[in-house]
Amino acid sequence: MAYQALYRTYRPRDFEQVAGQDHITRTFKNALMNNKLAHAYLFSGPRGTGKTSIAKIIAKAVNCELAPVANPCNQCETCLGIDKNSIHDVIEIDAASNNGVDEIREIRDKVKYLPSVGRYKVYIIDEVHMLSTGAFNALLKTLEEPPKHVIFILATTEPHKIPATIHSRCQRFDFRGIALPDMLAKLNGIIEHEKIDIDETAVKLIAESAEGGMRDAISLLDQVVSYSDDTVTVDHVHAIRGSIAEDDLLSIGEAIEKQMVVEAFSLFERLLAAGKEPRRLLEDFIRFFRDVLMYKNTEDEVDERLVSASERFKRYAEALGNARIFHYIDILHDIQQKMRFGGQAQLYMELAFVKMVDTDLKQEAVALDKMASLEDRLDALEVKVDAVGTTAVQDAEDNNTSPSTYDMDSETSSKEVFDESTDEDIKTSDETKTEDTASEQPTEKPQAVTPQKTPVEDTTKEPTDPFTKLYETYRNKPYKTFDIHFVEDVLHTGDREVKIDMTKKWYDIERTVDSDDMAYAKMITQGNLAATNGPMIIITYDSYPMCNKVMSKDVHPRLVELLEDYFKRPIMMQALPEDLWELISAEFVKKFRAKTAPDDFIKLTPINHPKLIDIPAEETSFDDVRSDSFKEARDLFGDIVKVKKGD
Repeated sequence: MAYQALYRTYRPRDFEQVAGQDHITRTFKNALMNNKLAHAYLFSGPRGTGKTSIAKIIAKAVNCELAPVANPCNQCETCLGIDKNSIHDVIEIDAASNNGVDEIREIRDKVKYLPSVGRYKVYIIDEVHMLSTGAFNALLKTLEEPPKHVIFILATTEPHKIPATIHSRCQRFDFRGIALPDMLAKLNGIIEHEKIDIDETAVKLIAESAEGGMRDAISLLDQVVSYSDDTVTVDHVHAIRGSIAEDDLLSIGEAIEKQMVVEAFSLFERLLAAGKEPRRLLEDFIRFFRDVLMYKNTEDEVDERLVSASERFKRYAEALGNARIFHYIDILHDIQQKMRFGGQAQLYMELAFVKMVDTDLKQEAVALDKMASLEDRLDALEVKVDAVGTTAVQDAEDNNTSPSTYDMDSETSSKEVFDESTDEDIKTSDETKTEDTASEQPTEKPQAVTPQKTPVEDTTKEPTDPFTKLYETYRNKPYKTFDIHFVEDVLHTGDREVKIDMTKKWYDIERTVDSDDMAYAKMITQGNLAATNGPMIIITYDSYPMCNKVMSKDVHPRLVELLEDYFKRPIMMQALPEDLWELISAEFVKKFRAKTAPDDFIKLTPINHPKLIDIPAEETSFDDVRSDSFKEARDLFGDIVKVKKGD
């Protein structure tokens, strides 16, 4: 006997064998038992989900010798004859090749004849949406009032193409894509019965590749079994369906994350040489980043396949932030849309790699990731600080004493530093802060300023708004180019709400400047806003040379001017390298936890790095002691004029 494909061998013969369509099988079992069948049904849904199979099961059930039954017996001559297609009372018609008016008229003429064997004639019209308009019109009257011994079952994958007049004459059932657990159960049953040697991961990949189509999954299983010589593995499945292995996708992803676009091109060309298609790579790459996103943001129990992911995949997923993953998926989806309407799929894929490594496009996503990471760290620190305060109060209650002033003040101070205080705390702190600022010199011991709960831009403010007060407090301090005192003052007076508001507007500054200042605006947006109290800001950059350039005398004043015009307030700015800022932040948090009094001013380690160039302030007093002739020569010839010692 000739070999029969697995999807035909394991085609469901009763409702119990149908996978994933419980809402439909239950309805028909009840209808069959109660003799409440309609005269016409419309089955719609994706391919390979059981539309034709259920139609044939219904045909067997209504003609079974034991009828009425919920399931055909599959033992009587009628059931066996329908299975073998030898009973002419069940007529299957392919509407794709019989879509004319003449074919439908033939059905209309023959429908009046009684069944030859069973009690019902069942017409199963597959892909019914392919019928012509004339054919649909010829079917209308017969479909509405067929003889009592006739049942019409129409199957389609595109129900929107069927006229409303046909819809209204049928009971419609929507078939769903087969869920992954149901599909795995069906596949494992076939594997066990056929004694197929296959890896569990390969079975899962086959089920996922079918995208809800049971027939596609069984056909792919049949194909990979024929391809492999012994045990079926994941590599065999990738080879048959032309998909890309996770390790190859991970290698490309790692190359992109390291800004190594040439290596990504090389890996891509190697896959093309192995026969992979760019469109398939694009689809698999989108699915890969979906897996990364799911791993980062869902519980392990949601997807068992992700739980068993390699350590390399887990490290890669943990290194990416959500904003960056969304950025990559947006690029790939945009390329996918363009690829559908144009040729040169390879070229589009290479353009996607270039876009993914482009620092200007990725800068906003990187900034959002860093901000989210910092907020998570601050939230964790807040929890610890609150826990310390709660423990102190509990200890005091256990000792039948009231909490000490230090404990309560410490908790309040912690909330002020991290911008989590109540409105009452803010008002009280503002009053105290105004008195302290007037009585103490900020250069000796800057006082902690409670963040202000006011919008960044408010035209109704008085001239003495909090930003102006802070600016006046610190603008005359003799800060160096890279001064830890500047950082200390910002950290002690930082306002998280103001930072969030400024970050939202940060990248829009390029839209507000003219072409002459665009280069300066890009310097601003290349950096990340690390901390601010409103007028004083700290911007971090990836490289030390970039910090030196930003703080140079030629660039820094112009950047400050642009920032002041954009945010509508006076600005003081300092740039710091990203890795150095991380060290400073960690030191501040550590010393904050170790404070012995709430008003202690935290002193940090001075900034002294060989890659950072400190620019000395202008010394005007030196020229004042020179002769008039020297000044005239200096004005004429510039800095090349020098004065020898002793002159």
